[in-house]
Amino acid sequence: MATFSIINPIFARPSIGKNLDSKNTRKFGVLIKCRPSLRIPRCAMDASSENLGSLPKFPRMRVWDPYKRLGISKDASEDEIWSSRNFLVEQFAGHERSEESIEEAFEKILMTSFKERKKTKFNLKTRLKNKVEESPSWVKNLLNFVELPPPVIIMRRFFLFAFMGAWSIMNSADAGPAFQVCSFLLM
Repeated sequence: MATFSIINPIFARPSIGKNLDSKNTRKFGVLIKCRPSLRIPRCAMDASSENLGSLPKFPRMRVWDPYKRLGISKDASEDEIWSSRNFLVEQFAGHERSEESIEEAFEKILMTSFKERKKTKFNLKTRLKNKVEESPSWVKNLLNFVELPPPVIIMRRFFLFAFMGAWSIMNSADAGPAFQVCSFLLM
């Protein structure tokens, strides 16, 4: 990176900036001195990372897949994941980047398993299907006999009856059936 300083500027032409050299230049009556500025380092390493020559380095630090990084299969149990993490952390103890890489892969696996458990926890359709599959054959036959309409039709009918109930309450006379309709809707 160079710093420019202009001494005795005499601008003879407006296109003076187009033909500048990187060294000291005198063109068009302008003396331009170029001097290199001091470069400041953008990042410095820690003092602790200088003495890492003898520590073993984790070979799979740049592997994208967290399962491959820990050296386990995708259908590994939680105990296998924990034991793999503990083994690798013990083996590469002291090398900070290796430990961070192992911990990052471990946390990614834990977060994905947590998200999967959270998704299946509230999924009522799969729960009902599993319960129906586990139930006796006569319950399956009974459920197959009765058809459940699609949720869109159920919601349309619900809003229709809610509208009719609200309309009858608002337009009822003093002796009308508003109390019965209101008690029916609340039940």
